[in-house]
Amino acid sequence: MTQREVLFFKMAGIFLLISLIIIGCGRRDVTLDLSASERFERGMEFYDDGSYSRAVNEFRVVTRQFSGSEYADDAQYYMAMSYYNRGEYVLAANEFETLVNTMSGSPLVADAQYKLAMSYYQLSPRYDLDQEYTYKAIDEFQAFVDFFPTNELVPDAEERIQELNKKLARKQYENATLYMRMRYYRAATRYYEIVIQQYHDTEYAESAHIGKVEALMARELYDEANETIQQFHRRFPDSDKRSRIETLERRIAAELEKVDEDSDNGPDSPQTTTGESSGAGKL
Repeated sequence: MTQREVLFFKMAGIFLLISLIIIGCGRRDVTLDLSASERFERGMEFYDDGSYSRAVNEFRVVTRQFSGSEYADDAQYYMAMSYYNRGEYVLAANEFETLVNTMSGSPLVADAQYKLAMSYYQLSPRYDLDQEYTYKAIDEFQAFVDFFPTNELVPDAEERIQELNKKLARKQYENATLYMRMRYYRAATRYYEIVIQQYHDTEYAESAHIGKVEALMARELYDEANETIQQFHRRFPDSDKRSRIETLERRIAAELEKVDEDSDNGPDSPQTTTGESSGAGKL
């Protein structure tokens, strides 16, 4: 290759580089100059098309670069909804919470509070797993009911609270039942009592009373067992489990009668007490 040819190729390369730079400058991203309303409308177009990732990008620009604009709360809401629609409920909850906590004057706060609760509701697992999100869902639904009592979604929120409480009640009841099978009666008593006190309006409350009576009887705490039976009668006068509780009541009466007979037989007779005995079965 001659020196003239080498020079020609060098000049051609320089010309090509300059041309590419000029073309690149001419392709400046025009979206950088969009206003808050244009950004929001662009985000809504992506949202309506189901392109939630692209919608999030547009809404985030509005919330960060135009935080004082009239579109900021709408962008925050639809950014949260984009995550919600994609099933990314933790991210959705964070964005809904941001709207509730930092944009309290927005007309979207009530719906954001409800959707915040729904995000945790969607994360609530089956009863035998960790119930962190169940507790969070209940708290957020209750906050919705307390702060927006006239909202049309309040009945729905209350139903979901009952549903979630039922799940928590079942978890505690199943724990108690497991301890009964293991003959850890003290622990069983404690879990039955949780159901009785905290979830008294669920379907597990009646059975928890019966389970507690049986656990107390196994621990020979007959007076406490009798008190639980009387509590059952007061709370569930029309229960279909009355026959079972009455059977336990008769058994307790028989055991107490034995105690009285042993006491009448004098100090040399074997004694049966109504206190807790030692042994693994009475734990």
